[in-house]
Amino acid sequence: MDSPQARAADHEQSRLDPQLIRQVDSLIAIHGYPGKRLVGGYQTDVAFFVIQHNPDEKYLPLLTVAAEKGDVRPSELAIFTDRIRARKGEKQLYGSQLGPAVKGKYTLDPIEDESNVNGRRAAVGLEPLEDYLSKYYNIAYQVPTVTHNPNPPELYTQPHTDKSPVEPIGGYEAIYARLQYPAEARQKNISGKITVQLTIDPQGVPQNVAVVQGLGAGCDEEALRVMRAARFTNPGGQDHEIRMNLPFPYEATAGK
Repeated sequence: MDSPQARAADHEQSRLDPQLIRQVDSLIAIHGYPGKRLVGGYQTDVAFFVIQHNPDEKYLPLLTVAAEKGDVRPSELAIFTDRIRARKGEKQLYGSQLGPAVKGKYTLDPIEDESNVNGRRAAVGLEPLEDYLSKYYNIAYQVPTVTHNPNPPELYTQPHTDKSPVEPIGGYEAIYARLQYPAEARQKNISGKITVQLTIDPQGVPQNVAVVQGLGAGCDEEALRVMRAARFTNPGGQDHEIRMNLPFPYEATAGK
């Protein structure tokens, strides 16, 4: 998971994700959700995977309706629900989301009502959580009871408690000042903020940079370019996931 090949694949995926979600958004705007009856099973999965890589709560009602029509599997809707909850800082429901790797092993994001997680998983067609974690991630896990959790605390994703926060070298204003307002966005009078998510590695280098909420018209690609080139202080010496809002266009006189 920490190999150069994995990092290169993540980098390429982050570059492609904004392009792909714009294509899917366009298809949805014209035709509605590309469900099985419209495009067949394989293409439906492709659309879902693109949306899952660009998790935004705006897609939740769309996927819920698609699941009711049989165009999205209940298990897929469950995974997307977990991802949205985890990104909002809420506990997940089905145990599908893993946190950052610690000492070469993934951690498990906290689960609401964990003693009943396998009942919820079974209801949407997912295998027991202990089997899933063992098979795909080599994680030894036991479902807790209401009164006892046999899993070690380090199995779970821990909240970041480092008193020395991750900060961009030169400050946030220096990052904003590097943003170039794309000609296409200027012509279309597009403005607003782009939300990016990234992981700061122990050396302060951004990894897995992705647009969570974009504007299009070249702004998303510009946001990715600037954030990949940014460098951060990371006193804690561990991978640290952050989100940032980047303004388009940036006006230095506004101080934001």
